[in-house]
Amino acid sequence: MVDILGRSRTHVRLLDMVSAAATHDVEVLIQGPSGVGKELYARLIHERSQRAAHAFIPVNCGALPAELFENELFGHQSGAFTGARTRTQGLVAEAEHGTLFLDEVDALPLSAQVKLLRFIQQKEYRPLGASRMQHSDVRIIAATNTDLLQEARAGHFRFDLFFRLRVVPLEVPPLSERPEDIAPLLEHFLLRYAAEYGRPTVTFSDAALERLYTYPWPGNVRELENCARFLLCAHGGARVDVSDLPLLPEPRREPPPADAVVPAWREPFQEAKRRVVEAFERAYLQESLVAHAGNIAAAARASGKHRRAFFELMRRHGLTER
Repeated sequence: MVDILGRSRTHVRLLDMVSAAATHDVEVLIQGPSGVGKELYARLIHERSQRAAHAFIPVNCGALPAELFENELFGHQSGAFTGARTRTQGLVAEAEHGTLFLDEVDALPLSAQVKLLRFIQQKEYRPLGASRMQHSDVRIIAATNTDLLQEARAGHFRFDLFFRLRVVPLEVPPLSERPEDIAPLLEHFLLRYAAEYGRPTVTFSDAALERLYTYPWPGNVRELENCARFLLCAHGGARVDVSDLPLLPEPRREPPPADAVVPAWREPFQEAKRRVVEAFERAYLQESLVAHAGNIAAAARASGKHRRAFFELMRRHGLTER
């Protein structure tokens, strides 16, 4: 049974939307940054729906090679291709009467998006090598940590598929925008893993609590969970101070030397604008890469930029050799 904790107004409104979505058998698009628990919200919708007695099948679209998309989702008949000696049902068949959760749906190539759109619209599919279409009764919930509308405008995601998935849009905000949820989540994780690890829980100094409540949590709920796990492993039964917290360092922003600063009004407008934009881009890229532990794909998704465009910015600013 899924239980998602939080007492902020934002989270309460989100849970109200989850309940509303659960009562109607329509597509749901969950958007939010990495680590906020989008799959948990999808599972909660499933558990509160009329499909709860059937399977909830998660699919990581980012891990599906384009050439295997149809085979993974729709399955194949015996002899459909070299090596296909037996009939294999796909993930859609496994989710029959239940819910198919498409995580990282933005990672699907355009060729796969066309096939997914037709499947959602027609409620039918053809396994590889089959001569007849098969009807499907599944609910589709999709999730992404990118701005899918921006991806559509950039030509990386089909507009028709975007609107087909976005019948009920759910936005899961980052933890930094709902600090009231930090305390109940931290308490939950400490109790859960203290029992799992057989370790006594920890206590906190006032300074440590203040740091936990004001830290931006770039990794969101997942980072908070891992923080609790670390503290129990390393300091179970002890009092935790600020120096014990496994938090990422805040990016240092050192001002340039005074003699290097040129008053904007002393140079042409376009040149001043270019200099400011370049400084912003480089600082943004550096901080994003630090926040995502050097994972370029994750940093690109969190920024809302396509991976190729993000990497091109890195190359332009000499940040590709990390």
